[in-house]
Amino acid sequence: MKALRLTLAGLLLGAGTLAAQAADPGFALFDTQVHFYSDDFAKFPLHDEHAYMGQAVMTRRAAEHPTLPRRVFADWKAEGVGSGVGIQYGAAYGADNRYLLSVASRFPAKIRPLVILNPEAPGAADMLVKLARDHDVAGFRKLGHRAPDGGYPWLRTPGMLALWKAADEHGLVVELMAYPRAPDPRFLHDVGELAARYPHAKIVLDHLAWAMAGPAPDYGIGAPFETLASARNVYWKFTTENLEHAHFRPRAMQELVQRAVHVFGADHVMWGSDMGNTMLPYPRMVQAALVATEGLDSAQRRAVLSTTGESVYAAAKP
Repeated sequence: MKALRLTLAGLLLGAGTLAAQAADPGFALFDTQVHFYSDDFAKFPLHDEHAYMGQAVMTRRAAEHPTLPRRVFADWKAEGVGSGVGIQYGAAYGADNRYLLSVASRFPAKIRPLVILNPEAPGAADMLVKLARDHDVAGFRKLGHRAPDGGYPWLRTPGMLALWKAADEHGLVVELMAYPRAPDPRFLHDVGELAARYPHAKIVLDHLAWAMAGPAPDYGIGAPFETLASARNVYWKFTTENLEHAHFRPRAMQELVQRAVHVFGADHVMWGSDMGNTMLPYPRMVQAALVATEGLDSAQRRAVLSTTGESVYAAAKP
């Protein structure tokens, strides 16, 4: 594996400075969050009318900085990443998964796809099973907002329950991201109930369910999170967004990741860069992840940066 290179000039990350070095960990990393989108608008038109950053920004991003396989794989090779997960990017394509599936079909050894489906579309659950069977899709992702009454009804619509059932029957991933971007005990409680109801679905909580680095003793992962520690089908993904919230301070990042591993276990915590959404140079995102995991022992670090993600997103053949 090519050694990871660090210079102080290359360590400026947003508003913070990561004044620390992390050596090559000695194994290939597995990046669980890369968002692919193309600048070929004729073949793969954008559906970015509802992009959270605004349609003009998303269109310009795709035109000027498309997340193409050749770019991703070049960065992966340079930074010691072996493979990863292609997460359908709703901001660019909504539930039109064609570009992601085209990438995954061309590079099946490199990319494991995770799609977005409209739960209320007729036959959505059957489509999920078909995609898993025919295209090695690992599962689906669902984003949703908190309702005015404080609940998350989108977790339990009829169509969503059908998708939960299909994921449970076939051991597929249900990846969840709730808005607003703040930890919410109500959301975690609802996830716990669904985890018990669908014990064979692999539930992945994006961005650590918005856990923010904080002070001792819980470092931002307190009692509402701890209630899910016994749910062994719930997995936790930290990304560059979490590390940004820690202002890329090594100690704060390490405390957050160590706390997550202490509460949930290294076999339930994974890393994803968020490439294509978090607009930082990829080497900087990898370096932040390496620094954040330096406080783990070697087995824990390998799990968090590689084997947990590989296991969770392994293709399940219905």
